[in-house]
Order: sequence, then structure tokens, then C-alpha cells
Amino acid sequence: MFAVKITSYPVYWATLAFAGFCRMLPESGAASLGRLIGSCVWHFLPEHRKKRARLSLREYFGADEKETERILRASLERYGPMGVEGLRAPIIAKDVERYIGFSADAEAQKLFAGGKGGILVTLHSGNWELFGLGMAHYVSAPFATLVKRQQFDAWDKLARQLRTVRVIYPDETRKLYQSVREGYFVNFLMDQGIHDAKDAIPAEFLGHTTGWTPAPATIARFFGVPILPMFIHQKLGERHIIEIKGPIYVKKTDDKDADLEKATQAVVTVFEEHIRKYPEDWNWLYSKWRDVVPEQERTVSAN
Repeated sequence: MFAVKITSYPVYWATLAFAGFCRMLPESGAASLGRLIGSCVWHFLPEHRKKRARLSLREYFGADEKETERILRASLERYGPMGVEGLRAPIIAKDVERYIGFSADAEAQKLFAGGKGGILVTLHSGNWELFGLGMAHYVSAPFATLVKRQQFDAWDKLARQLRTVRVIYPDETRKLYQSVREGYFVNFLMDQGIHDAKDAIPAEFLGHTTGWTPAPATIARFFGVPILPMFIHQKLGERHIIEIKGPIYVKKTDDKDADLEKATQAVVTVFEEHIRKYPEDWNWLYSKWRDVVPEQERTVSAN
């Protein structure tokens, strides 16, 4: 069922052993370990990657030098606690409400109860790996997430074991469409790089034109289902809160490209509002500003 290459076994067993160690620790010890790992991420990440993130913060977010360093450090150091929490998922699952809260727009609540499914869109912001646990606990509608395969088969196997929801890979188009037909709410992490920039939908983001995947708007338009922006944020010393925003609908006119662009822009505008509110939560290592091509090239590609 889960094939693991022989060369991946050491990685798999080492990760399992570390996960077991994390689960043995008391909550305070796990928190300290997460902070230690986060500090290591900050100090040992290659400088050229930090440099690119600093440029993004200064040029696109408008942060000064001091604020840039504060935001970037907080953004990178959160990966330590996030990783430890992910490995402690079985513990969190036993008492979800202690670790994860939930807030949803009233219309979103009705949609979850309606049984027709929909599209959820989010960013690599906060501890997105906890979405599955939170959604499975608070929402009766079935939940699935679209994820990239891990570098090692062993890591992929472990990730699937830790996630409590249906997992869909980018090359599983039939499974993706079937999930929406079955009433699933499928989650897309929209800030990942576009494989071919000519396929990207342009949208204004932090004052600049950026490229975004057309998949969420395309699928929502095809099935006539809503798009719901979703975020997760944690205040210092408090639990994580999953927040579901109000629905965005994709119009179905004779101009499909315009329909997709309007819906995608509406989604990206909500993303920007969240990032401006919680800049430390987002992964500034991503360079969304590269995922766009001139209008002429997009037209040629579309034709």
C-alpha cells in the first residue's frame, strides 16, 4: 500500500524515533525543543535564501531594515515549533479543543452543512499542518488536502500517517474532481510556485502583479461551488485558531478567463489582508513575484 524504497528506510525510522521522542516530552519540554530547532533554522539557513526574503519584505511589504529582520526571524523560527507539533499530532488529536480553536463565517457554516462540497484556499502561513485535525473535529463535511509528494518516499509515508484527512497529489486529477463530486471541501495551498508561469493567473498582491494557480477558480467554476479562504494563527502562549472567511463565488459568463481572474483576485486580496495583519506567519522564502509572464505570452499560451 505504501511502498518505501530501501534507501529511505533509515530516514523513515530516524524520523519515527524522533517523533516518539517528541511525544514522550511534557508539553513544556516539547515547546522548548521547538524553539531550539527554530533557532537552528534561523542560524543555519543559507544566507542567499535569507537575502531573497529580505528583498521581498523591503520591496513588496515595505518594511524597514529593523522590521524586516524581526519579521523574517520570527517567520523562520516558527518552523521549529511547527515541526514538533506536527510530529505530536496523535497527542493533539486526543484533545483537539485544547490546542486548536475554530471560527467560521456564518455563511461558511451553512455551506459546510449543505453537503455540496467546495474549495478551500490558504497559504503557507501559521501551522497549516494542523488544518486536518481541526477541520475533522469542528466540521462535519469531509475534508481533503492537495499536497506535493515529499522528497523521500519514507517522509511521504509518515506525512500520510500523521494527516487525518484524504490526501490528493497534484497528478491525481481524477481523484481531485471525484472528491468535489462527493461533497468534499478540498484545500489548496495557493502560494506555492507555478510549474509553468504561462499557466498562472495574474493578480495584484502587495502592490505588484503576481502569478497564481488557476486550479481553485477553475474547479469552483466547473462545479458551481464556493471558494472559502482559510487561515490558522496562534497568539503567544495560546492555542491555534482556524479562521474560515466568507465565500467567494466564480461567475460563469461567456468570458471564462475574466471569470477566473476576478475570482482569483478576490482570493488574493483576502490573502494580502491576512499577511499584512500577521506578516510573521507567512513563508517569505517563497517568491510569488516570479510567477508571472507578460500579457502577450499568456495570450499565446492560452490560445
